[in-house]
Amino acid sequence: MSYVMAVLTSLNRGDSEGVVLKARGKAITTAVDVAEITRNRYMTNLSKPTIQIETEKIADGELTRNVSCISITLCREGKAAQAEAAQVEDPSTIKGVGAVMAQKLKEGGYGSVEKIKAAGAAELAQATGISEKQAENIIKAAGEPKE
Repeated sequence: MSYVMAVLTSLNRGDSEGVVLKARGKAITTAVDVAEITRNRYMTNLSKPTIQIETEKIADGELTRNVSCISITLCREGKAAQAEAAQVEDPSTIKGVGAVMAQKLKEGGYGSVEKIKAAGAAELAQATGISEKQAENIIKAAGEPKE
């Protein structure tokens, strides 16, 4: 219940654009419960949540484990369009670009689809450490959203 109260407090601040609930592994069910309780019991004027799922590779000694992750964005009705627009710009919306590649692109200074479209293949490859052929494919796919 304390998570729900924290979400409600954050959403009720006048300057708040929304709340992003992030969770990994076994805590995913808690994040989903908090979002649903907030939406169904306390703030029925929230827009449909934006949900993003991915897998993180976590080093555990010599082993690498895959851990499921979720991000749930809750916004008031008017703020939902702004949140969606911000998500559309993310490199992970490009067909063939997963969470790991999107992170490489962001770290290389290409945090939006528009920047990727404007880049040259050699420039993108050098900044991110990927092959030039792979960079060409990403630039080509940048205009086509994931299905």
